[in-house]
Amino acid sequence: MPYTLPSYINNQSQPSPVLRYIWNTDFVFKYDPEERIGKIRNTTTQTKIALCIGVYEWIIWRFHRLTNDASPFQIAEAAWCGSVNNAYLKYFERDPDEYPGPVLDPLHSAMMSIGTVLSFTAENKDEWEDGFGLILAPLAMHVLPDPQPFEKWLEYVTDRLLLLYPEPEDDPYEDIFNDHEEERRGPLVAREALDPSFDYHPDQAPELLDNFLRNIDHMANPFLRSPEELMELGIEHPYRVLPPESPEWRK
Repeated sequence: MPYTLPSYINNQSQPSPVLRYIWNTDFVFKYDPEERIGKIRNTTTQTKIALCIGVYEWIIWRFHRLTNDASPFQIAEAAWCGSVNNAYLKYFERDPDEYPGPVLDPLHSAMMSIGTVLSFTAENKDEWEDGFGLILAPLAMHVLPDPQPFEKWLEYVTDRLLLLYPEPEDDPYEDIFNDHEEERRGPLVAREALDPSFDYHPDQAPELLDNFLRNIDHMANPFLRSPEELMELGIEHPYRVLPPESPEWRK
């Protein structure tokens, strides 16, 4: 099943192809995300990653009619896989010279930012904050023709995630060698947690993400590893979340 943006974004009025924002080396973002950051700091690492992906999806929606480059969408799909286990996602870089101008350059910034968040947040808990606060949220506010729906969504979702996924007490000496890095990221967070119309509960996340992974065409996405590569990395059941003994395994 091809990756699609969530309905709460796709159902917005289609953005105008006319660009009404400034994009040059002199401007600075005006949006201050500190209030949102202050709340998200108190959630799990998985939550922070999921929110960054959600903001990234608003940005690629802004430009989806202005470029034929499939990479932004492939990266979004791979990012959700990487939120389950970072091993799914291949580390990537993109040459900025290949993304010139007021459409491609913002997309390049967003792609590189979400890639950094996914690759390094587990090792550096502040990495998400730079990605969210310096690039993704201010960029979305800058390029969206009408930022109010995005800002309203962001306010609702940060409050919801803080309620559902508060950050537990973390002992810095408990896992000094990062042997349990995945567990310390907190419980899985499904895409539906970001959908204001979805009656989401955290215990639904494994089944929802399992369904998402099962419908991924990994061969069509250059940013995803093959099942064979993943098994070599110790993932026993690639592109599944639920174990084989689960009643939902054969659905």
